[in-house]
Amino acid sequence: MSAGRRVAVIGGGGIRVPLLLNGLLRRAAEIDLEEIRLHDVDTSRVSLMQGLGEALRRRHGASVRIVATEELDATVSGVSFVFSAVRIGGADGRIKDERIPLQHGLLGQETTGIGGMSMALRTIPFALHLAERVEALAPGAWFLNFTNPSGLIVEALHRGGHRRTIGLCDAPSGLKTEVCRFLDVPEERCSLRYQGLNHLGWVQSVAVDGRERMGALLSDAARLCAEVRSLGFFGADLLQGLGLLPNEYLYYYYFRRAGLAREIAAQRTRGEQVKVWNNRIYREVGEALGQGGEDEAIARYRAVLAERRNSYMSDVTDTRHDRGITSDTIFREEGYEGLALKAMSALAGGPPTELVLNVASQGASDFLAPDEVGELSCRIDSDGAHPLPTAPLPPGPRGLARSVKDYEVLCAQAAVSGSREMLLQAAQVHPLIGDRSAAQACIDELIEAHRQYLPQFA
Repeated sequence: MSAGRRVAVIGGGGIRVPLLLNGLLRRAAEIDLEEIRLHDVDTSRVSLMQGLGEALRRRHGASVRIVATEELDATVSGVSFVFSAVRIGGADGRIKDERIPLQHGLLGQETTGIGGMSMALRTIPFALHLAERVEALAPGAWFLNFTNPSGLIVEALHRGGHRRTIGLCDAPSGLKTEVCRFLDVPEERCSLRYQGLNHLGWVQSVAVDGRERMGALLSDAARLCAEVRSLGFFGADLLQGLGLLPNEYLYYYYFRRAGLAREIAAQRTRGEQVKVWNNRIYREVGEALGQGGEDEAIARYRAVLAERRNSYMSDVTDTRHDRGITSDTIFREEGYEGLALKAMSALAGGPPTELVLNVASQGASDFLAPDEVGELSCRIDSDGAHPLPTAPLPPGPRGLARSVKDYEVLCAQAAVSGSREMLLQAAQVHPLIGDRSAAQACIDELIEAHRQYLPQFA
């Protein structure tokens, strides 16, 4: 009997890892799972997540081994999948990425704008090193990237020749879930056509049982905005003017001044808020496990994480939509972990499926070169992800997406070359940065703040 599959989780001490573990354990037989390896620079946190994983394993009655590993090579050797969700510089690094730009009148955000640039510069060298070790020690493995900014990281990996890499983001699948709930139809009957970049994309088509429903959705745009949380940021007029359904992160582009003003006025950045919740989870889960209370540890994890997720983007928008996540639903309504597991299942030989993924466009998008990475509707099977042809974007969205793609290409090159001039060029084409003087001052300060992680800019 052949050995089952092994999965490496890089960033195995992260707060969302138990969601992934729960999904993997639930589907262990489906994907022939034998072992999960958790790797993290913070050994105390990865040990805590291993303990919570064991509690979940017993709850599911699975025979999967969950191990904590210290050496990266030992973690990835012989695995079938590498799941990467790391934060180089930790929570404090994210907070610097948010706070420093605000001092220069620029948006502080972990995935887009100059804050996202800073995170990418720290992450890309590690991602390239990880991909090299995976190809050397597990040449048939798939590298599934959830590390932000996901599309930019995958762009850098593809430019480095690492083609068995797929970027994941649950924002498009979350929007699909909300739209299907609005239409009162099961998700399996609904097909989306989505096109753009990570955290900058649009739904172009919504078909139910093969019948197009976008026109009906837009004709009821006021109710759509009232009931679909991630569209409530925009308003009916904007949706009808676009003729598209935007990714929630487009709020930062369509309402730049309002978003920036709210960021500046906020007492705490999102990273500072998340740090408090995360520390609470680690503390409360650790205390429960230390007292032998596995059920209580799982309950505390679910309750605090639900609080955190319900607050998402409330700091920069006027809407007070509640995501409706509770401690009872957080393991059932799968978000990012559900997307990862659907991709894993298809790649492992399960039924092909349609997902929105970050992959090279392969000619499926008119605003991207075939080898450039976009966030696109794909058919995924055991041979990989295959982008589905999409209609051209309207001029406004197309121009916005192309300018940010140019930024991504320049940023990916600068992360490897260490060229500050290239970084400035990237900043100037990004709609959320633009001004060269402000960008230069901010970039210099960010590089100094993260000096230990950015030797290429010495």
